[in-house]
Amino acid sequence: MRAWWVGVVLTAGLVLWFGWGLAGLVSVGCDWDAKGCGVPEGGGKYFTAFMAAPWPLGFMAKAGLYRADWRRTLSYPAGAVPGAAVALGTGTTAGHFVVALVLVLIGALVPLLTRYNTAAAREARRQERERRAREERRERARVRRRERRRERRRSSAT
Repeated sequence: MRAWWVGVVLTAGLVLWFGWGLAGLVSVGCDWDAKGCGVPEGGGKYFTAFMAAPWPLGFMAKAGLYRADWRRTLSYPAGAVPGAAVALGTGTTAGHFVVALVLVLIGALVPLLTRYNTAAAREARRQERERRAREERRERARVRRRERRRERRRSSAT
C-alpha cells in the first residue's frame, strides 16, 4: 500500500467515530420494552457508529496494514484521545468515564501489542528461544559427562 497514510488517517477517524458512538449510546441510555433493552428514539446514529466502526478496523488489521511497520498503529491513540475527550465532553457520568478509559486503553494497548508482534520481534524471540535451548542442551550434556566420569571413578575405585 503506497499511500499508507490514508489507512492511518482512516484508522484515527474510525476510532474517534467509535468513541463518539459509544459516548452517545451512554448518553441516550436504554429504551426498555418487553424484548429487553433497545436503542431509544434518536440514538440510531450512535448505534450505527458503535456497530460500524470496528469492522473496517478489523479488515485493516487482517489485510496487513500494520505488519510492515508498527508505527502505523499510532493512529489508534491519535483517534482514541480525541474520542475520550468527546466522551467526557458529552457527559461526566460514570459511564462516560468508563468509555473514555476504554478508549485510552485501546489507544495504548494496540500499538504496544503490535510493536511486540512484528515479524522482526517474532524472529528475535525465536532466536532467543533457540539460543536458550542450545545452552540448556549443552548444560545437560555437561551434567551427563560429569555423572559418567563419577560413575567410572566409582567403578574403577572398587
